[in-house]
Amino acid sequence: MKVLAILIMVMGLVIVIVPQFTNCEYGNSHPATINMQSSVAGAVEYASMGAASTTAGESTSVPYRMMKCFWSARAEIIAGVPLVALGILLFFARRKETIRVIGILTVLLGVLTIVIPTRLVGTCANTAMVCNTEMKPTLLVAGGITVALGVAVLVLGEMRRQAGGSAAVDAA
Repeated sequence: MKVLAILIMVMGLVIVIVPQFTNCEYGNSHPATINMQSSVAGAVEYASMGAASTTAGESTSVPYRMMKCFWSARAEIIAGVPLVALGILLFFARRKETIRVIGILTVLLGVLTIVIPTRLVGTCANTAMVCNTEMKPTLLVAGGITVALGVAVLVLGEMRRQAGGSAAVDAA
């Protein structure tokens, strides 16, 4: 169980850390708004964002919307941090019931890791973006491994003898 606990902690760290550095927003220092002066390119870009065209001499401010993969990366923290905690708990767990609950939660968090970039939040539409070539496949593999680790914890936990208690008490 100790090896499984360490592997679950490692998967939790991978799920938390990797998306933070492989989303499309990483390394870009975008301000809260994009200021576009009266230039043809700025007016065209502003108009393509769904606003009316600007006249010469106007300065407009358009709120910047973060990419979907940025929010997926942030949401993966919700799945990864509890996995690290579950790994720590599993490292010290002795009771069969505790191990069972940790296994079930590990499976659920592994599924959540897979669902966030595929269904819940998503990634960018362009398949050539770094979020689709690096972040999403890494999360899918890490989520699959986490689900497998959770199932292994469940199976090995069920095969484990009941901690505490004696045969005489169980017979009565």
